[in-house]
Amino acid sequence: MICVNIKAERFEVLDSLRHKDFEKYYKPMAERVVQYAINYMKTQFADKIVKWERFTWFNLEKVTQPDDKSCGMYVIRWMRHWEGKYNSALTKDWKRIDLINEERECLMLDIILDEDNLERDRIMKESTKYCNMKKKRKI
Repeated sequence: MICVNIKAERFEVLDSLRHKDFEKYYKPMAERVVQYAINYMKTQFADKIVKWERFTWFNLEKVTQPDDKSCGMYVIRWMRHWEGKYNSALTKDWKRIDLINEERECLMLDIILDEDNLERDRIMKESTKYCNMKKKRKI
């Protein structure tokens, strides 16, 4: 994930997998994405305010995932908590798979139980049927 930090004049990269070949393979792709973002921002507000040529690349190195399946959860957490500097919400206990899975479950429940979820009632009804069926099997 790339954050365009206008205040710090840098492009901040979160690569929780720590790709060894970032500079060779991923940075060119990241540069293209950033260029799209710059072009968009120039059309909106930032052409006269921001000196894009002064921006540097900053690769965040404190956050590394312990597996190869949780990068999406890292990106979501980073989007929620990144404020242009490290904070405990980003680094605390994120080497523990059980906490990553707990966060994954909470996210799933937030989506399912959201009042705007048009499928919420149907899912709740089906899950109740499923739980009752499992209980009957145990008896």
